[in-house]
Amino acid sequence: MKLGGVRDGTVYVTRGLDIGTWSAEEGFLTVGSLPNPESGSDGLRFDAMNRWLPKRLLRPITGLYTTANVWPLGDDCLLATVSRWLFRSADGGRSWTLVRELPDSSGPMGVLPTAVREHRGRVYLAEYPLGDDPARVLVSDDRGRTWSPFVERPDVRHFHGLFVDPYTDRLWATTGDTNDESAIGVLSEEGFAPIGRGSQRWRAVGLAFGSEAVFWGKDSSYTERAEVLRLSRESLDDPDPTPETIATTACPIYYAETLDRPDEHWLVVSTTSTGRIDSTAPDGQKRNTCDGVARVLAASSASGYETWYELYATERRDAVGERVDAIPASNGYLFLATDPEHGLLINPYNTTDDNGDIVAITPAAFDEADFASYTDSRTEVRP
Repeated sequence: MKLGGVRDGTVYVTRGLDIGTWSAEEGFLTVGSLPNPESGSDGLRFDAMNRWLPKRLLRPITGLYTTANVWPLGDDCLLATVSRWLFRSADGGRSWTLVRELPDSSGPMGVLPTAVREHRGRVYLAEYPLGDDPARVLVSDDRGRTWSPFVERPDVRHFHGLFVDPYTDRLWATTGDTNDESAIGVLSEEGFAPIGRGSQRWRAVGLAFGSEAVFWGKDSSYTERAEVLRLSRESLDDPDPTPETIATTACPIYYAETLDRPDEHWLVVSTTSTGRIDSTAPDGQKRNTCDGVARVLAASSASGYETWYELYATERRDAVGERVDAIPASNGYLFLATDPEHGLLINPYNTTDDNGDIVAITPAAFDEADFASYTDSRTEVRP
């Protein structure tokens, strides 16, 4: 089971091509299934790669790889992606219509979980090509029925995610993956305007926002350490802003969330356990510095985001593909979502503990803050 979006207290999840909801009391409840858009041998391959049972059989070889995403838009409207296909449901996930074909080089999920965002009555989607397709953000003015290009950038590999700053109502985006391609910036009708770019410190998947700063984690598995970075809002208009490091860890940081409590604002990030060397790593840095452990780390405004806690940790599940270059291998993920009712939801995926489950940390737990302290421990860099 893979965590999707949360809306009005309802948690949406996927399992293979099945779309459903999750609750602590009832677990996964199937609502509907994504249709197979292919035919003939391509259709057989689509089923073999994306349905739950074949994926389970492949798990010892490839690890449990991610497939479908789902995002709730409200009023029973949902979007979902798998492979190079974008689907829409108008009845809460019971039936689905194919609305867009994504680039041929799109990954198994089609796009990243951070790729869809609603903003000022429009819906945006960041494509995730892994080949030579241009990096594009699409926009829909009819709640996902039809799509058109909004921004296209030939100077980056792809967009990682889209985010709305709740303090300024601006739409942000992150890009990657090489130094020149890595940027964090703002989207508008004029295009994508980077706030900062040009190094792995600006390579991010998720963004989080506080009243005085913007936060992200470095998505790089070959630099010495992954950093949690903070950029003061006072620096956003600087021609060459310098983000501040507020924590470090071994594995790349993909996802970031915030949780508001009466007296504190919490920042939560999760690291991804990577088993392969990043194909975009420059010569001389073809290595993987990840220690094999995926972690959820958190800090609050009460300490100025200087005191960090480890909320959860687990190792990546072993697979044959990690030792055989010709076989793909999956990362160990910790997908995140926050909600006023549920608190923090952690979804370990391809991990040794709680694989495919959802671990909930209640809002009250953050008020007590009875978490294990986190201190970065340096590990030997693996070539």
